[in-house]
Amino acid sequence: MLITYSIATRSLTLVLSLVLGLITLSLSAQQYQYAGLFGENAYDIQVLKQQEDGKSVLVLEEKERYSKHTFHPKLGTEEWVLRDEKENHNFTAQRTNDQIKIWGTFQGESVEKTVDIDERLWFNKLDHGLSEFAVSEQHELSFWVLKLLSDLDPLKMEAKKVGTESLTIDGKTYEAVKVKLTIDNFMLSKLWSAELWYRASDGLFLRYEGSNGGPGTPTTIIELGEKVD
Repeated sequence: MLITYSIATRSLTLVLSLVLGLITLSLSAQQYQYAGLFGENAYDIQVLKQQEDGKSVLVLEEKERYSKHTFHPKLGTEEWVLRDEKENHNFTAQRTNDQIKIWGTFQGESVEKTVDIDERLWFNKLDHGLSEFAVSEQHELSFWVLKLLSDLDPLKMEAKKVGTESLTIDGKTYEAVKVKLTIDNFMLSKLWSAELWYRASDGLFLRYEGSNGGPGTPTTIIELGEKVD
């Protein structure tokens, strides 16, 4: 009888722990839907923001593409996982100090290499990754990205705050911080730029407008759709 009671008690404790864990996860996780437009092609992006082991994690899913970004306060991106069926990518990039180790498949070919950078932050999700910068006291930020169009080579980018303005999306108006994004090079900065908007109250990414490629590439627009309960 005591054995049966003990087993039942342990089972109940386990169930309660699982339920409480799921409740905690649901309360800490935030889901959003974004609408993207590349030229004339429209697509949807599902975004999940959550905490894992005390770190901020961003998961994005769209047709044939999945990416996961784990952030570190002193490194920017600590780990980036990308699976893209269309472009044939399936790799992980992980930062340790001033090096980024990359392994997996890139454009259908096996890849395993280490990229040297410096103490600057690293972001490969420029829109959501710059949310904290948008609501900080900092006016400019120089950081690293890995170029998907060039064998994952490192490139320095620069973000500058333009100011605060009202931004209306689907009839809803937000007080937004506007950020201009360029390549951190005087000559190259004239060839490419993009603009981003973030909610002034908490840095939520609202809108992106710019090219995702070289000169002549169609303009990409990404906007917040709705928060998913």
